[in-house]
Amino acid sequence: MRQTDKLTDEVLVKEILSGKKELFHHLVTRYEVKLRRYILTVTNRKDEVDDILQTVFLKTYKNLPTFNKRLKFSSWIYRITHNESVNLIGSSFIQKFISLPEWFDIGSRDNVEEKIDDEQMKKKLKGCIEQLSMKYKEPLVLFYYEEKTYEEISDILRIPLSNVGVLIHRGRSQVKKICYEKNNR
Repeated sequence: MRQTDKLTDEVLVKEILSGKKELFHHLVTRYEVKLRRYILTVTNRKDEVDDILQTVFLKTYKNLPTFNKRLKFSSWIYRITHNESVNLIGSSFIQKFISLPEWFDIGSRDNVEEKIDDEQMKKKLKGCIEQLSMKYKEPLVLFYYEEKTYEEISDILRIPLSNVGVLIHRGRSQVKKICYEKNNR
């Protein structure tokens, strides 16, 4: 394990701001996969993920001096990513077609028959989640797939902390309702 792997994001930011700009690539390495997955989840625009990701890291680097050191760096960079993703969506008319990408995973089993059942279940669940509005989809994705805390989700989406749990609960309820209705048609 390298010495820089042990440093927190906030310590890395402090070091970068003190003149060690070459350390920024460690932040990129830490967040590249997570942010790519988040962008793809929110936008479902595979062809534009790298462009958005590059813009996110450029804006992060440029605005690093304005980072509020009392906050978590991860929330701050996810907020930048969220804004860039929403900007892409807002610039087109495809918002209602946004869906979870193929990495959406329920789990894996050894039994072939069970794997087939899982694939069918994943497709059904994906179809249900596709119908959610962004209002509910984003908190669900951040909580379940990006493993963010309620506080982090509040920071990223700029919503009151008290609303986060409500949105996640309502999103789950809507997914259940949508899936139930689809299965009973």
